[in-house]
Amino acid sequence: MKKEIRDNQALNAHMLSFDCVQRKMEIPTFQTPIDPAAGAKIALPFPGFGGTGKPFVREPGVKILDNGHAEVTYFAPDAKRVEIAGIGGSMQGRYDLEKVEDGYWRAELDEVRDGFHFCVFIVDGVMTFNPVMPFGFGANNVLNFFEVPKEDTDFYLLKDVPHGTIHMELLKSESKGRYRNLWVYTPYGYETSNKRYPVLHILHGGGENETCWFLLGKINLIADNLIAEGKCEEMIIVTSAFAAPEELEDGVFIDRGFPDVMCNEIVPFIDERYRTIADREYRAMAGLSAGGSMARQIAHGHPDVFANLGQFSAGAGFSVAGLSTVPGSFALLPNGNMAQAEAPHYDELFSSPEHFNSTMKVTFITCGTDDPRHAYTQPQVQELIDKGYNLEYSFYPGYHEWDVWRYSARDYMMRLFK
Repeated sequence: MKKEIRDNQALNAHMLSFDCVQRKMEIPTFQTPIDPAAGAKIALPFPGFGGTGKPFVREPGVKILDNGHAEVTYFAPDAKRVEIAGIGGSMQGRYDLEKVEDGYWRAELDEVRDGFHFCVFIVDGVMTFNPVMPFGFGANNVLNFFEVPKEDTDFYLLKDVPHGTIHMELLKSESKGRYRNLWVYTPYGYETSNKRYPVLHILHGGGENETCWFLLGKINLIADNLIAEGKCEEMIIVTSAFAAPEELEDGVFIDRGFPDVMCNEIVPFIDERYRTIADREYRAMAGLSAGGSMARQIAHGHPDVFANLGQFSAGAGFSVAGLSTVPGSFALLPNGNMAQAEAPHYDELFSSPEHFNSTMKVTFITCGTDDPRHAYTQPQVQELIDKGYNLEYSFYPGYHEWDVWRYSARDYMMRLFK
C-alpha cells in the first residue's frame, strides 16, 4: 500500500484530534496523573502515566500494514481477554487480540476488507474505547473508527490545494424555541470576493449529527479537491441535524416538522447570512440513509425551494399512484429484513415526465452493492427512467457505510449547478 495514501492526515483526523494519534510518540510520564492537592492520587493503567519518570514510547492504536491489513493494539495489562468488534457492514463479528509485551494486546485483521470501519473494544466482556484511535459519532454513540484506504481514495484525501473554511453557526428556531447548530463550508476565496454561490444542504444518517459529513464524510476535502481540479462548481455546503425537537410537558421532546424548519428557517438564515444565489435552481438537497429519505420529503414536498435532490442509500421511495409497480419505500428492521413502509405521495410532481423534468434539474440516487436496499432501489429507479423521468442511479462497492456516501457526494456535486 502506498505510504503517502496510508499516512494521509485526512484518514486519521477526528472530532478530538486533527493530527494523527496513531503514530508512535515519545511522551513524558508523570508521578501522579491527578494533582494530589485536589485530594486524589490515582494510578491509571495507561502508558505514560504511573510513575517511572522516564519518557515512554506510546504504541499506536491502529496502523495499516504494507499488505493493506489493519493491525490494532490495545493497552490493558490486567485484562484476561480483549476483543475488537465492528458495527456491522464490512466489519462483522468479533476478533480476539493476543497478549504481547508490556501490557499490550494486538491483532492483525486480515479478514476485514478495505474502507471505513466503526469499531468498539471489549475488555473482559465490557465494551470500551481505545484512547489512541480516532473517534467519530454514529449509531447514536461515540465510537472508535479506522480506515483501510481504498484504491480510489484520492478525491477525499488532504492535498496541497486551496482550502475552504468551515464555519459553525447558531440559529434560534422560532418555531421550536431552541437553538440549532449549523456547519457551513465556504470555498476558498469566499472572504475576498463579491461572488454569489449556489448552496448544497446535506443531511446525515440516522444516529448521526451535523458534524458527520465534515468529520467522517470529509465533504470539505472533497469540495476542495473537486473545485481545484475544475470538476465541480464552487458552492456553499450546509449541514444540520435533521431533527426538530419540540418540548412537551415534563421535559419530554417530540421530533416533528423538520421540512418546515429547513425551508422556513434554515434556508432563509443561510441566504441572509451568506452570499448565496437565492434561487431554487441553485439550491440542492441531499442526505444519506434516513437523511436521504428526509431530503426526498423536503425536495419533493417543496420544489419551490429545491430543484436538486441527492439520495444516498435511502431506497427510492417514490410513491406515486398508478406510476410505479415496484414498491417504493422500505424500512430496515433490527433483524436485517426489509419491511414495506408508507411514504408521502407526490402525484402532482410526477404527473408527467415533462412536468417532473422541468421542475427537478438533478435527481441522483445511489446505494452500495452490498446494502440490502440496492436490490429494490435500482429496479424502481430504472422503471421511472424507462418512462422518461430524468433520474439517475449509481452504485458503488460497499455496505451502508461512509465509503459509499463519500463516492455518492463526490458524484452528486460534480452534476450540480451546471
